[in-house]
Amino acid sequence: MSYHIYNTRGIILSSRALRESDRVYSIMTRDLGLLRATALGVRKEASKLRGHLEPYSLINISLVKGKEFWRAISAVLIQRIPAHPSIAGPLVLLEKLVQGEDAHQALFDSVQHSVLNIHEGEEFEIHFVSQILFHLGYLKEADLNLDKKELVKAINNGLDQSHLT
Repeated sequence: MSYHIYNTRGIILSSRALRESDRVYSIMTRDLGLLRATALGVRKEASKLRGHLEPYSLINISLVKGKEFWRAISAVLIQRIPAHPSIAGPLVLLEKLVQGEDAHQALFDSVQHSVLNIHEGEEFEIHFVSQILFHLGYLKEADLNLDKKELVKAINNGLDQSHLT
């Protein structure tokens, strides 16, 4: 039986240990949406994937669809994403808000742009969260042009509407 190999760009949002030497990753991909993928033997010292599959990494990844999970078969690290609060908070929010394996290419492109052009501070985080909420339909385009105080109110209203936070 042959499997189709899917190649896409992704951002690893989180990981957890599975069995003795495996991991399950939560990956926001450009072409497949948010998915869970296993990597077999990745916790072993000799694993080829070990250095490429780390949380807060932008990667090119090859996957095959399994019965329960996707399976990562190869990955190439593009860039590590700093795990400071102005990035980590929005990425945790992204993992909570995105449901299912539907492609969100505009959302992915916006998130990728944000993580590749990081600026310290509250302004950056507010902009990042507002872009996530806009692409998921919790903010209107007009909300993106509000002043900081009004944008924060719109963000909080959007998060309340999501019923997920």
